[in-house]
Amino acid sequence: MSNIDSLALINIIKSINKDSCPNSINFHMHSTYSDGSLTAKEIFNQAIELNLDHYAITDHHSVDAYIELSKSNDFSYKNRINIPKLWTGIEITCLLKGCLVHVLGLGFNPKSNYLLPYIDNKSAIGNELLASTVVESIHNANGIAVLAHPARYKLPFDILINEASILNFDAVETWYNYERAHNWRPSEFVCDKIFDCANSYSLLSTCGTDSHGLSLLRR
Repeated sequence: MSNIDSLALINIIKSINKDSCPNSINFHMHSTYSDGSLTAKEIFNQAIELNLDHYAITDHHSVDAYIELSKSNDFSYKNRINIPKLWTGIEITCLLKGCLVHVLGLGFNPKSNYLLPYIDNKSAIGNELLASTVVESIHNANGIAVLAHPARYKLPFDILINEASILNFDAVETWYNYERAHNWRPSEFVCDKIFDCANSYSLLSTCGTDSHGLSLLRR
């Protein structure tokens, strides 16, 4: 991914609101390359069926799904005018203010050497486990660093978002279904609070279903 791609992704993220997911933009999902139930090809097919505009497969410590799809020669949808845009994605476990959290990387160069500690299907150790190192690595790979589902951790989300801003995160996964409702919807009260908090630090807001099952419309 180039700097131009990163700027394009930032503009897309700026357009996200509480209604963007799951029918337009979905920047958090998992395939069988980590702990998801759908193959990369099945995710691709669903993204088309759902008429998504933009999506990213954010497997834990793996970019194999993106690599598989980027090499695919499937021409079965060649006559479609709009094919959903697949962005590079990954979910990385790290320590933020001593708390174990997940960071989403989006729009990065999947071949960048800076990401080598994080794409071998296992958690990093030592200095590479620190959120500051993860964010720096994503940025060096021309990507966007996002604090995933900030209200799911041991520390309050406002403390974590404050620390994320200090470490130059780009965004927060603001719109998220914490109740795991069957029909995906952002948890209104907590997500609104997270949105206000992210805005107070000039952080962007992303969204995603965090799908692990057989449908991209739910977790």
